[in-house]
Amino acid sequence: MDNIVGNRLKKLRTEQQLTMEMMVEDFNMKFGESLNTSQVSRWENGKTDPGLSTGAKLAMYYNVSLDYLIGLTDVKTPSRLLAL
Repeated sequence: MDNIVGNRLKKLRTEQQLTMEMMVEDFNMKFGESLNTSQVSRWENGKTDPGLSTGAKLAMYYNVSLDYLIGLTDVKTPSRLLAL
């Protein structure tokens, strides 16, 4: 099974030099969510995928398009540019 979403989430997190704990704490604070590291680990390891709503927030968090996150494009278009 292809793990595009998980691989991209892990790559984005590590590119920003974030541990899972740091990412979860920051994400929860910014979006008022209650993610935990085991959820993020399951996504990154391809066990599950985030839902659409959470995926959109993850794209905003990492400043990439949802299309990039789910593998429809390899271009990391910043999410803010898509809203213009």
